[in-house]
Amino acid sequence: MLSLIGFCALVSLLELDTTYVGQLLISRPLIIGSILGALTGNLFLGLQVGIFTELIYIDYLPIGGVVPPSGAITAAVAILMNYCFSMDIYFAFFVGILCGQLHAFLEKFLRSYRDKILDTIELDLIDHKITPGKVMFKNIIIEFAATWIFLFLAMIIFGPLFTYLHEDISEKIHVAFKFSYYIAPWIGLCGLFLSFSTKPKED
Repeated sequence: MLSLIGFCALVSLLELDTTYVGQLLISRPLIIGSILGALTGNLFLGLQVGIFTELIYIDYLPIGGVVPPSGAITAAVAILMNYCFSMDIYFAFFVGILCGQLHAFLEKFLRSYRDKILDTIELDLIDHKITPGKVMFKNIIIEFAATWIFLFLAMIIFGPLFTYLHEDISEKIHVAFKFSYYIAPWIGLCGLFLSFSTKPKED
């Protein structure tokens, strides 16, 4: 069985498929959820979290400079919180959503950093100090390492913190989280329906 370090490395590797390598859709929450579910011995839970995450983020489009929350991170954190800390999935799912949002800020920071060094990279390419392949490989490694560090820190910090909160909150709040978890995909479906049903304005 994979350790927490191994799980974080696997998710970080698959998350590269979002924009950096391949784009073969293996970074979709449904795929990552299924893989982690199978590895943690609960395929059904992985499928459920993957589907719910897909429906929540189905209306987010990474167009231009828009950086949507990471569905891959959301699904992965939810499943790993449940597996590593025995956190109820209806609570772990919202911890995953929080981490997915935070990962978007990390991605924005990395993109901003790359924008600032573009002129330097261009000059180095012109002077043949580096090659395009090395630039691409370096950025892939940085992305992988940043995501791995983010995931690992999220697990070792948020895991104990939210486990404590999870055990300390009242039963009524547990019921509210459970209700929100099961209604979340329907909210996503409603948003998708409204997107497809909106008619273009006439001139």
